[in-house]
Amino acid sequence: MGNDLSKYFLINNSNSKLDKDKRNSQKITTIAPNYNSGEIDSTLNTQTLIPKLLKESEEKLKNKDYENYLTILQRTSNLGSGLAAAKLGNIYLHGLQGTKVITPNYETSAHYYFLSLKIIILIDDTLWDMNLLLDVIINITELYRFQFDKEIDNRLWDEGLTLLKRYDSIMNEAQFIKFQTHENNQIRKAIRVHILFILAFTCELDCNYIEAMNIYQKCEKIEMTNISNADKLIKKSHTNYRLLQDKLEKGIPNVSPICVECNFEPKDTEEIWKLLVCSKCQNVACCSRQCLQHHIANEHAQVIS
Repeated sequence: MGNDLSKYFLINNSNSKLDKDKRNSQKITTIAPNYNSGEIDSTLNTQTLIPKLLKESEEKLKNKDYENYLTILQRTSNLGSGLAAAKLGNIYLHGLQGTKVITPNYETSAHYYFLSLKIIILIDDTLWDMNLLLDVIINITELYRFQFDKEIDNRLWDEGLTLLKRYDSIMNEAQFIKFQTHENNQIRKAIRVHILFILAFTCELDCNYIEAMNIYQKCEKIEMTNISNADKLIKKSHTNYRLLQDKLEKGIPNVSPICVECNFEPKDTEEIWKLLVCSKCQNVACCSRQCLQHHIANEHAQVIS
């Protein structure tokens, strides 16, 4: 994860654009009041306190004082550290290596990863640690692909999608791209690959195959980033697109793919799947609801009494 600790916290009113003097005047207000007692002076401002807490947490981890390690990370996360929240997300996703202190819990992991994204997005995007953001997005992708159940975890699923779409929108803005170094631009592309893959995967689970194919294609069009996780997803997107294409072609309705009313003829598979098969006779297709209504009125209006 990224090591630039000072950037990944929020002051009390979550306004990252306050001038330096106002930032330094802010005093701590934590989510859990008892966190204000401890070894570190609680009168310090967050800009000073959070790096100290993160450093202290690493000392606790080094000394295998896991209980206090977690407590300090939770405190630092509550103070507004995106890095601390991301670390907790990782711990609850994978556990603490070599210990039984934490039992992996994907819901708790998602909570902390989403919190990290919410904190980061409130910071001026010119200050984003792109390596930290990529690390968070990679692990969120793992949650979506291997841990979440879309039906059971629909609230978490939708909350994450909302956040991911906001990030994708920001990272597509010309102003955002303008200030990225070459290295950060590659990371930006890798993050977008992960986000697009999750969106396509969601559409596929919803049986919205055409939209899933369109988004998988967007993934493919992002050139290789030399970041292995993202590049594997680009290749996976290509595979998933072809599988869906085969699935759709095998399942094309067994009717003439021409609108029975206006003679519209689809040019490709996507347009064929947009045709509406008449539910009355199931022998013809129409290109729109209007054409379908005309067909039903003309051919199926008479009801046998």
